[in-house]
Amino acid sequence: MDEKIQLLHTLQGIDFTQLQCRLWVVKQRTTKGKATYKCLSTVISGLEDDFKKTIKDFFCGAGVHSPIEELSKYEVLTTELDEDRALVHQTNETDFINIINAINSGADNDPVTEIKQFHKSWALIVHFYNEDHSFFAFSKIKGGWNLKQGSTFGAWVFNEGQFKKVTPDKTFSFRNVFDFIAYGNDVFIRNKANYELGLNIREGLEVKRDILIDKFSENGIITSTDDLKIAIGTNKTLLRRLVSVEENRYFEDQEFIEDMKNIIGEHGWDMPEDDDGKFIIDENNVDLFLKLINDKRFISLIKKQMVDADSVELVSEIQSSETN
Repeated sequence: MDEKIQLLHTLQGIDFTQLQCRLWVVKQRTTKGKATYKCLSTVISGLEDDFKKTIKDFFCGAGVHSPIEELSKYEVLTTELDEDRALVHQTNETDFINIINAINSGADNDPVTEIKQFHKSWALIVHFYNEDHSFFAFSKIKGGWNLKQGSTFGAWVFNEGQFKKVTPDKTFSFRNVFDFIAYGNDVFIRNKANYELGLNIREGLEVKRDILIDKFSENGIITSTDDLKIAIGTNKTLLRRLVSVEENRYFEDQEFIEDMKNIIGEHGWDMPEDDDGKFIIDENNVDLFLKLINDKRFISLIKKQMVDADSVELVSEIQSSETN
């Protein structure tokens, strides 16, 4: 992570006012769980300064955000972010790479001139660039742009002492905030929910679900892969817990599995085994199974209560000695 922090400091030192920028409007279409993207080139006038302030705010603060001081690796079980912390992921691990490739391949496309082409647009990408740097900044369009939906509300502005009507069919919303920004193969994330919503994370989790459950079977841990797949289904919380085992891989440690069985027996938890010592998992105990296989059940030091915690931070030896 030191290398990423160094990169962050480099990016925070850029004079963003010197970057050129180009706006792309993205439309998403999902068929059988597979998303495809269409990126529409646009011409902008008078928006450049706002965009440059927004990317500076993303990295350096002074607007909606606090400056980024800390970075953490993106994980499916990462909790909500602190104000001064961002997550780091890789562009090639999500659909974002497909959007960037679509933009790069369509860089010479003629800009959109018909307003109706923006109907049901899904996100905005601002490409910032010069000879040395290239950023792709993502902002989710809240609710999408629905140009065919009627409204019972009018839009007015108050200027020079009077109300004036704003033509609603030519008014679009921009949130003045970027959810995440790609630089090279790194993605800096300040809105985890929009990052996952925007980039088809659930589909990736479902693919990994089947691979990891098969690994459980290969290691002799569960009786039925089908039962576990059904129990987890498409539940995002359970998918996150399952996918997190890919990082710790405790399921490959036989000593860990034996310790887990002993703890289950001591507490009388509902986790039956068959004659071969394999866990019988269904919808009633799948949540407990995933917590235990990730070693996410603890005894609190002060209240001596048993707690579950999806996201934990190891206490350093120095911190530990200070508490003793």
